[in-house]
Amino acid sequence: MTPVCFFGAWDPAYPRNRVLREGLRLSGVEVLEARVRGRKVLFRYPALALEFMRRARRAGIVLVPEFRHKDMPLARLLAGRRKLVFDPLVSRHDTLVGDWGLHASESFQARWNLAIDRAALGRADLVLCDTWAHGALYESLGLPRARLARVLVGAETMFFEVPPPRPAPEVRIVYVGGFLPLHGTLTVVEALGRLERERAVPAFRCELAGTGIEFEAARLLARESGLERTEFTGRVAYEQSPELLARAHIVLGAFGAGAKAGRVIPHKVYQGVAAGRAVVTGDGPGLREVFEPGRHLCAVPRGDAAALAGALSSLIRDGALRERLGAQGRARALEVATPERIGAGLKAELEKLEAA
Repeated sequence: MTPVCFFGAWDPAYPRNRVLREGLRLSGVEVLEARVRGRKVLFRYPALALEFMRRARRAGIVLVPEFRHKDMPLARLLAGRRKLVFDPLVSRHDTLVGDWGLHASESFQARWNLAIDRAALGRADLVLCDTWAHGALYESLGLPRARLARVLVGAETMFFEVPPPRPAPEVRIVYVGGFLPLHGTLTVVEALGRLERERAVPAFRCELAGTGIEFEAARLLARESGLERTEFTGRVAYEQSPELLARAHIVLGAFGAGAKAGRVIPHKVYQGVAAGRAVVTGDGPGLREVFEPGRHLCAVPRGDAAALAGALSSLIRDGALRERLGAQGRARALEVATPERIGAGLKAELEKLEAA
C-alpha cells in the first residue's frame, strides 16, 4: 500500500502513536512524518504546511494522531484527494467538560469544544476508536458508524520484553501514569489506606509514578491517611516504564468513576498485561470488549476504594492467583495487543479505505 504520513503537532513520545507507527512499519508500510512542536495555530499551520510539502508528498494516506483535533482543517486542505484518517483517542468535550470538569456543561467553552470535536470528526474519511464503546461516543457526535474502525491501543515491544516477576520479601504494587480524574488516583490512595489498616495483611510496598492534575491532592490524602508503605516517585521518563514494571508483582490500571473511564482501556492496562503482571483496573464495557475479568485481569467497580482494597488484599495474599492472572493476561496481550497485531489490523483498515 502507499506510504502513510503522520501529520500534525503530535508528541512522538506518546504511547498511542508510537505503537501505531511501530506496528505499521512491522507490517511493511512506509511511515512518513510531518510534525512540528505544539504552538498557536497561527504559527503552527505555516510550519506544518511546509513540513508536509518537504516530507509527505509521496503519502497516499494522511493520519492525524491523538489529540490533534485542531490540526484537522489543515490536514483536510493539504490531503486533497488523499484519504484522511483521524485517531482522536478522546473527545475534547468529553475530556475537558465531563472528565476534568474544567468548563461548565452549558458554557461557551463547552459548546466550543463540542464544535471542535464535530468539525474534526466530520473532516475525516476514517476515524479510529480504541474501543467500540468509545466509538459510540463519536457516533453520538454525528459520525456514521461506517466511517469508524476499531484499532486497539496495545503496548510496545519493550513491555513484552519485561522479565517475569522476581520473588521478593514484600509484594510490590506499581502505578505508572498521569494523575488524572480518568485514572482515579484518589481512589487508589484511599484503597491503600484501607489496605494498610487491614490486620495481618502480608508485607507490601506501593510505588505511584507520574504526575498530573490530582498529584498534589493524592499526596495530601496520603499524608492525611498516614500511609507508610506508599511512595510517590513523581515524573519518570517513559523509557523507564518497563523498569518500574519489572519491579512489580501487581500493576494498577485506572479507576475513575466517570463515564469516560468505562469506555477506554488505558495504556497502563495493556502495558501491565504485556509484562505478565497481575493487573487490577476499573471495570467497564470498553474493558470487556478485549479482556475477561477474573481470567485475564482483575476488574473492580470504578471509584470504589473498598472494592479495590479487597482485590489488592486478595492478590497480595495469593501468589498463585497473581501468577495465573499474569500468565493469562500476557497470553491475551500476545493475541491482540502486540505492535505486529495492532499494525496488521490498522493496515487492513487502511487498505480497505484506499480501495473504497
